[in-house]
Amino acid sequence: MNANVSFRNMDSSSSLRSYATDKLERICDKYVQGKVDASVVMTVEKFWHIANFTLKIKNLTVKGQERSEDMYSSIDLALDKIEKQLRRHKDRLRDHKPTNGDARMFRMGVLSPLSPLEPQEAEEEAAGVIYDSEFEEDYERYPEPKEDEKTERAEVVNTARGQVTILRQEMYEAKPMNIDEAVLQLELLDRPFFVFTNAKTEGINVVYWRDDKKIGLIET
Repeated sequence: MNANVSFRNMDSSSSLRSYATDKLERICDKYVQGKVDASVVMTVEKFWHIANFTLKIKNLTVKGQERSEDMYSSIDLALDKIEKQLRRHKDRLRDHKPTNGDARMFRMGVLSPLSPLEPQEAEEEAAGVIYDSEFEEDYERYPEPKEDEKTERAEVVNTARGQVTILRQEMYEAKPMNIDEAVLQLELLDRPFFVFTNAKTEGINVVYWRDDKKIGLIET
């Protein structure tokens, strides 16, 4: 297992690092065969201690995040979520093979209402420097685009309700897979939607969580 551990708004701790990676490795040994790349981010925000785990297994991604007033407890809670997902999908993870076919590209952007800014801030926003950090996770499950695939950042668009700024707009790869594989990804990612190339139709599709807790499918 390859694990990258980072700390935000707190001092680096070797004991926390060892605790998280050792426990994660024991869980992975129980449920996963093959290479695992893990990212662990520990963050302190006010009185909250947040542990965020992201595992990449073959072409699957498993995510688990929890918060409490103690980082060790947060690690335990987040890993409980990881283990629950791995246990539920153990057989499918073991037998899963990537679907053959060509991946298609899609553009994903982050829009923000244009707000009054100081000249320096406006210049930074136009360069794509300022954007809400909550959008960062929307890009984690897709590979970083190559330089020649990146589009210009920051574009002002006029809409019926006013101007908005495109803070990020980049091309990403939608991997080919069957609908059931995309649903598995959606469940493992614990995110509201997942974009993929339908291996049968070769079109860009989106699976997403509906308000009634069922999964919806958009075929473009």
